[in-house]
Amino acid sequence: MEAFGAGRLEEAAELMRSAMKEAFDPELLNDLAVVEHQLGRRESAEGILRTCLALSPGDTAAKENLAAIAGGDGVRAAWRGSETLGGPDQHLPERAFPGMPAANVMQEHAIRYGFALGLVGGMRVLDLGCGTGYGSEMLSWSAASVRGFDLWQPEAHERPKWPGGAELNYGHDLCLNPLPTADAAVMFEVIEHLPDAPAALRTAWSSVGLMITSFPNPVYHGSHMNGYHVNDWTLDQFEHELVEASKVRFRNVSLTHLHQRLDSTLLHPGRAPEQSYWVVVARGEL
Repeated sequence: MEAFGAGRLEEAAELMRSAMKEAFDPELLNDLAVVEHQLGRRESAEGILRTCLALSPGDTAAKENLAAIAGGDGVRAAWRGSETLGGPDQHLPERAFPGMPAANVMQEHAIRYGFALGLVGGMRVLDLGCGTGYGSEMLSWSAASVRGFDLWQPEAHERPKWPGGAELNYGHDLCLNPLPTADAAVMFEVIEHLPDAPAALRTAWSSVGLMITSFPNPVYHGSHMNGYHVNDWTLDQFEHELVEASKVRFRNVSLTHLHQRLDSTLLHPGRAPEQSYWVVVARGEL
């Protein structure tokens, strides 16, 4: 206060800022802001982040979180610049990510999530195998809540941040770890990757009554083409595994089929074993 009394305002501000930084942890403030935003308290989250930036003007996380809450303001999030978002091999991505070179692949994936939007309105949704979280963000546009789970453990600089409030949980093994109770689960682009997919399906069915799933035709997308795919199931086997896993909780399951063709990313109704990708909506019946 001596500097303030002497009229040296810049010096006083810097001294006060330093004193406050010793009492408050900017990282903790960022975490609190994220929680407040997920609880729907946007103004509180913004206030906390602005306080964080007042104490630490160069705090990158606070800037990114504030930009995300504000809808991005046209700023490209720094995490999207990571060269390992898709995995260690840039020529064969393990997961889809915003800005990936194969735009048609991202389109193909996003169309599935767009379809799921119409099924999960007002529901509590689990996005299993959420990857970079673009699908979780899309699901948040109609779902009451979205929680994503993925085995990937992103580095701090590449941890995805989206404005929609979906909770992304990383380092989660779908084959081993339990899941929270919810209304629906989305499993796009993940079942073919799982070393114990039947166990993962049983765990999912234990938590939800609606499963929205996809599986690639191994003729075109099998392990011989993609080393990250470990399950080369036919459509018959895919259906069998879905139904068998549901028996942990349900007496019957109804299946609705869609597919994507080799020459089109659009979803078409109907069961088509010869087509490129299969989408199956499964509803458990007690």
